Amino acid sequence: MAYLYSTSKTWRRIVDATSRSPGTMLAFAAACVGIPYFLGDQVMQTTNEAAARGESDLEKKLRSRSGLHAQMLARAQCERLQVMLDEIKGGTADSEARYRAALDGQSLGTHSSGTSADAVAIRSSSAAAPAAHAAAAQAAAAAAAAAGKAR
Repeated sequence: MAYLYSTSKTWRRIVDATSRSPGTMLAFAAACVGIPYFLGDQVMQTTNEAAARGESDLEKKLRSRSGLHAQMLARAQCERLQVMLDEIKGGTADSEARYRAALDGQSLGTHSSGTSADAVAIRSSSAAAPAAHAAAAQAAAAAAAAAGKAR
């Protein structure tokens, strides 16, 4: 700093002004902190917007290429997540165990047999779950029958 003070007239003026006035010192400190913060924030926003646009385009392409099985699986997973979040909000007795199982990668609480193509999430009301399971089973049976006739 001594070298800068002895060689730069501008730096000497800044040091003299800030040593005489506390207001000038605060303004200089705010400028030294605020300007780099503002510039860094602008750079991050600019680069993140471009990255977010790229991700959304990629996600749209992947969704358009996904098959019916993948779409049904994604829908079932969304329903499972919603049921889990509802249980956590409600504070039911088994919500803790189901949450721990979900963190371990297990999928508890669905009405399905065999593959995930006919997986239906358990609804919070117990009467809706068997009806949804029956409807899913009928749809799976109809699909299997149609596939058998096509062969």
